[in-house]
Amino acid sequence: MNKETKEEYLEALYKISSEQEEDKIKTGQIAEMMGISSPSVTEVLSKLEKEELVEYRPYHGVKLTEKGKKEGERIVRIHRVLEVFLDEFFSIPNEDIHEKACELEHIFDMDMVDEICERLGAPTSCPHGNKIPSCRSRSCPIEQDQD
Repeated sequence: MNKETKEEYLEALYKISSEQEEDKIKTGQIAEMMGISSPSVTEVLSKLEKEELVEYRPYHGVKLTEKGKKEGERIVRIHRVLEVFLDEFFSIPNEDIHEKACELEHIFDMDMVDEICERLGAPTSCPHGNKIPSCRSRSCPIEQDQD
C-alpha cells in the first residue's frame, strides 16, 4: 500500500472517530466518506492492522490504535494548516481549498507545517471551521493560547 492511500484512510478514520462517541467504525462509514466500495475498505483495513494502526474484526468494525490515532491526527493537522495557508495566500475558490490541501498534505512534513502554523499566528480552525489539532512542540503557540 502506498503512503498516500494509508494516509487517506487514517485521516478518514480519525475524522470519523472524532465525530462519534462509539469507538468502533463501520466499513460502510469509511466507504461513504471516501467514496469507494466496502470491499476496497476491507482490503486496506487488513493491511493497516498488520502495521498496528487499527484493530479490525470483520463485521464488527474497526478502531484506531494509539499509534493510528497519532498518525491520523498528524495528517488532519497537516491538512487543516495547509487549508489555512492556501486560503490566506492564494486566490483559490473556497470550494477548491480542501482538494488542493489533499494533494499537498502528503508532501509536507511536520516541521514545515509547524513553521507554517507559527507564521500564520497559530490558527485554531481551518477555513471550514474544523478544529486544527495542536502541534507536539513544547513551544506550540496553539497550546499556549489554550492554557
